[in-house]
Amino acid sequence: MEKFNFSDIKKKCMYCGKSYPSNSLRKNCSCKDHGRLFAVGSYFERKVKGGTSNE
Repeated sequence: MEKFNFSDIKKKCMYCGKSYPSNSLRKNCSCKDHGRLFAVGSYFERKVKGGTSNE
């Protein structure tokens, strides 16, 4: 499995839009609807050089 370098990932409630840190243990928001939290943001994957050529 390749390594991922994450950057700017947060957990966000889809009902109220409140954001939480990605390392929090919360699964639901504290808003009145108790919306579920989803991971949003951007990440990039490190490309591994390889193949059959001699480059």
